[in-house]
Amino acid sequence: AAINPVDWKVLNGRLSLVTRYSFPHTPGTDVAGVVVDIGSGVKRLRIGDKVYGDLTIHGGSYAEYVRGDESVFTLKPNNLTMEEAAAIPLACDTSYQALFKKASPPIGPRSKILICGGSTATGLYAIQLAKAVGAYVTATCSQRNFSLMEKLGYIITQTNIEINNDQNQLHIIDYNEKDFGEELKDQNYDIVYDCVGGEQQWISAQKILKRGGQFITIVGDDISSIISLKTLVTAGLSILNRKFWSVFGSVHHNYIRHVLNENFQDLDDIRTKYIETGKVKPLIDTIFDWRKDGVEALYSIYEKSKSGKAQGKLILKIADEE
Repeated sequence: AAINPVDWKVLNGRLSLVTRYSFPHTPGTDVAGVVVDIGSGVKRLRIGDKVYGDLTIHGGSYAEYVRGDESVFTLKPNNLTMEEAAAIPLACDTSYQALFKKASPPIGPRSKILICGGSTATGLYAIQLAKAVGAYVTATCSQRNFSLMEKLGYIITQTNIEINNDQNQLHIIDYNEKDFGEELKDQNYDIVYDCVGGEQQWISAQKILKRGGQFITIVGDDISSIISLKTLVTAGLSILNRKFWSVFGSVHHNYIRHVLNENFQDLDDIRTKYIETGKVKPLIDTIFDWRKDGVEALYSIYEKSKSGKAQGKLILKIADEE
């Protein structure tokens, strides 16, 4: 299983009444494993298939055995280990849908995109997906995380050279040193994809987006460490406010709050078009072993996730493949 911030944010926020959890609750959404049994209505998958998927907000992946509807699973990429496959579903599919389904038109060779939070899991996948289709990409991250981009094979440049859109080159802005709104002002980006949240991202985005450009956020303004009924109401009001001004304001930039719609077809597309072709790959920070450390592994993985210092995905290994 892979750990995502939403896992512990939901539990911290005690969102049981909203999500209709039954207790005791097993958290976790991302999962990779081997099918050991199937229901009578299952048609696509067979016992013994190696699969990966996203169990959605219902959770359950932090367990040796997982039960879920066939619609949330599909065959895992054949060039990835189980640990690597578990790092894909939620983060990669979130960015895949944002860039190819929410963005209008979908990103392509002539697209200009800024990714806020390029070193986050969703940001790292977004960079690779956008580069894979020939888009011009700028990303923000701290100097500390430049090494992550180099691990993906990119040559880092901090100079915005539009005429030299080398697909091996990646334009990075260190957000500790520069505000991307000022650095890229009036450069007519098609999309700003926000993976970190906060009001400043929206304010800066309006300076660089072309007329009719899209601001797509998976976080919104509220970057608190919990998800609660209060934060959901606040987020809803913020979205309404942003959408109102995106329609009636002077800049006419589209504000989109993106929420993942899990389905196996997207994971199939990601697998065949991007993962198995080598265009997109996961980066893993640490694999924690439940069999060795027990519940201490879970405590450790949560603390590292909350610290914000992980460089890549955090994986919880619960059982062997065989």
